[in-house]
Amino acid sequence: MFFIGKEFIKPTKKLRMLAILQALSENSRLSQSRLGKFSHTSSAMVHQYLSDMQKTGQLVFQPVDKKSFMYSLTEKGSSDRRDMMEEYCTEMVQAYASIKRLIKRRLEPLTERGLKRVALFGAAETCELVLTALEGSGFEIAGILDNAPQKQGKTFRNHTILAPAALADLDVEAIVITSFAQQDDIFNQLVSMPSAADREIIRL
Repeated sequence: MFFIGKEFIKPTKKLRMLAILQALSENSRLSQSRLGKFSHTSSAMVHQYLSDMQKTGQLVFQPVDKKSFMYSLTEKGSSDRRDMMEEYCTEMVQAYASIKRLIKRRLEPLTERGLKRVALFGAAETCELVLTALEGSGFEIAGILDNAPQKQGKTFRNHTILAPAALADLDVEAIVITSFAQQDDIFNQLVSMPSAADREIIRL
């Protein structure tokens, strides 16, 4: 439901509380174990969060049977959820904008050298970020390449995904590797391809 990172973006108590409030706003009958999955924490911690939110007037506990409860958001809980969601979305938008600026700066050397026609290699989330970052930048995307046969021929943001062999027929001055996970493998692959010999290869 929410982006909770592993190393660089650590989950906070506030984020976990928001995850619980959001989940309960959608389904008040969720068990504590299910809420633990939503908030990426243990059932014991969920129990503590629920107790804290009951004390602060964000939740009311309503018995369903002898073993389970329904957790309903109060007016305060609903208001707090909206405020926290607004803050969360603002931070995510700011992070997204920061990544786009990083990509633009990484490609500035191409602009300075007058290299405008580029191919992107790797049709996944990073590629989508690059395409968004380059909107209105003057770069011309001549093609998107990907090694996965199941992707080739499909449309990705108004571009048809091509097999790497299609590079030989593309009029491009540079190739931007738009995959962090496979970056080294793709770079080595491009270095070994004659069709990439006279083209700049950029790794993000």
